Amino acid sequence: MSKFSDFFKFIPKPIQEIESGFYTSHNLIYGEIPYRLHLRVEPNRNGVLTLNASTIIHLNKTAMEMAYFLIQGQNPSEIAKTISNRYKAPKTEIKEDVDVFYKTLMGFIEDEDLAPTSVLGFIDDAEDTQILAPYRLDCYFSDPQQNGGMTNAEWKVVFEKAFNAGIPHIMLLDVSEEQKGSFLELLTHLEDLGLVSGLVTTPDFLKDPEFLNQLLLRGLDHLVLDADPCMTEYRTLLNTILDHDLFTCLRMPYKATTDYTEIMEELFKHGINAFAFWDIEDENEDGLIALQTLISEKQVSILDDMPWSRFLNIAKINPSLENEFKLKYLTLLPNGDLIIPFIEPVTVGNLLHEDWDSLWAKCRNYSNG
Repeated sequence: MSKFSDFFKFIPKPIQEIESGFYTSHNLIYGEIPYRLHLRVEPNRNGVLTLNASTIIHLNKTAMEMAYFLIQGQNPSEIAKTISNRYKAPKTEIKEDVDVFYKTLMGFIEDEDLAPTSVLGFIDDAEDTQILAPYRLDCYFSDPQQNGGMTNAEWKVVFEKAFNAGIPHIMLLDVSEEQKGSFLELLTHLEDLGLVSGLVTTPDFLKDPEFLNQLLLRGLDHLVLDADPCMTEYRTLLNTILDHDLFTCLRMPYKATTDYTEIMEELFKHGINAFAFWDIEDENEDGLIALQTLISEKQVSILDDMPWSRFLNIAKINPSLENEFKLKYLTLLPNGDLIIPFIEPVTVGNLLHEDWDSLWAKCRNYSNG
């Protein structure tokens, strides 16, 4: 965005801050296209904006105010006038920023393969204990120990609690073959709520084209696929999946002895959106650095913060486990237990049976030591 913060220098006296909280609108129109906005205003006045249950945009204070007044039903000219009056700042200068903000936001509406998260403006990152809620909830549908899980009705309860808390992003993991039918029903519920949804799985879970189409129709926003693209059967499935309009990250093992040139070109041709790596012996190995450089040159993302299946041996895959409490991403087990990810995960309570505010207070207490 252009300047995006300069008009704060015009403030002659304290203004009434926009109250921290959760704001929504389902009645906005861009041209003839309806769209939905959910805005979480943090205590430090940064914003977390969810657009059409398809992408999460982190906003600095300036962008947050623009989004807030947009949700209030103002058009760009009215927003510029409102902010100009609030800060006694030149309207022409502010309107330039508002127009850029609005054009950028509407560009997200027109795009199809949206990344799960984006950033507008310089963000002053808040401490975990100063945010209203985590940015993501990682939900596990089945248990390696074969313990019982929640019913669909109970999953809907916890999803609604997450929505009301202002959590914008739900990652879905360890969905079994037997759960596919009920899983589609829950995806529809997430879409109706306006939550961004992602699925972590393997390509063979999506080999049924009708099931894949149903995921798209019911609003799945993005995929993380754990697979070795050197395996021909996986690469064939990957190419079929990539040909759909669905943001897809391939999380792959890296072997220093493998020549990935042809494999990568094939994946780029089919529109791969992001990569992640595991089983890396040396992060400074020349071949890995060259591969990451190639990915960057193709303007493809590298993601390293997505959750792992509980059916995998995480210690072998990802040796750099969290060694400090972080609350931006929390874990939900199949029985509703809410977990802080850690070397030794901490159970803070049960989201199905307890209210969110008390659980979040416990999370902050743990984080504070």
